[in-house]
Parts: sequence; structure tokens; C-alpha cells
Amino acid sequence: MPRFALILIVMVIAFVMGNQATAQEAQASGVQGGAVMDIEGNWFSCEFAHSQIPPDDGCKMLDDDGFIVSKGKIDHVKVTNSTQRDCRHQREGQCFQREREQITVSSDSVGPIRAIPDGFAITYWGCTQEYTMRSHQKYFEVAPKGSNCLWTRDKRYFMARYQGRLEVLKR
Repeated sequence: MPRFALILIVMVIAFVMGNQATAQEAQASGVQGGAVMDIEGNWFSCEFAHSQIPPDDGCKMLDDDGFIVSKGKIDHVKVTNSTQRDCRHQREGQCFQREREQITVSSDSVGPIRAIPDGFAITYWGCTQEYTMRSHQKYFEVAPKGSNCLWTRDKRYFMARYQGRLEVLKR
């Protein structure tokens, strides 16, 4: 599986509001009147979401793969300091509690990203794929608009914005 596809899967699953998010906060990030989505921030997949099934825990637990979206650029991040034991399939350290105050991550550049009225568009390998974002109380549901790029997977992702501090390791 291409690295970007894995990164995109993680981003889409993690593209959800933080554990403390309220319905009002989730709606504030939504689109009204043709405004563009607020996609800036640190995003992680919901650990207990499945490819087409929303998380059964309200996205309280986040996956250790995620994304930083800042100033038109998207980077893939991997949590390096989790010791969480309650991850899917009992994999220690491959998830973390959403309310955690700080995490440490490694980071790799993916490419450009831009907000659009109902989601975002990512350009990777010379192809631009648009995604829709649908707000739920505690997370966002993200899905591709068609399959324009070879790396695009036809699935939905459930993502949350991580509100804690992020320490990015220097290379």
C-alpha cells in the first residue's frame, strides 16, 4: 500500500474534534453559506472506528498516526511516546487518550492541502483529490469525492482534532 494511502487513511479516521468537543464546537468548524472548512490543526484517526463504521467510544481514543495541517501544508505524524495499553487488538503504544495534555511525534511532509467549502483537497503524486467532511458531535466523517487519484481509497474515515500540545521531534 503506498505510504500516502496509509497516511490518508489515518488522517481521515482521525479527522475528528477533540474529546472535550461539544456539538456547538463541531458545528463551528462546519460550513455555512459557502465558507471554507477550518482544517488547520493536529488530526488523528479515531482508534475504534472501522473502515465504514463510526467509533463506538465517541472517539475518546486516538490512533498513533495523524496529521498536522498548517499554512496550506499537510504532514504525516507518528506518536513516539505512547504507552497506552487499551488500543485496538491490544497493541501497546499504538493509540493515546484524546484528553492527553501532550504527545511527542515524528513528522514527514506529505504535500499541499487546501480547504474547500465542504472539506479539503490534497495534492499528492501530481494528482489532487477532494474530500468531504461531515461534522458529528465528537468527530468528523471524511470521504473522497469520487476517485480521481490512483492512491484514493473508496472508504470513509473518522477523524478528530487533537487539542493538546504536540512536540515535533527534529530530524
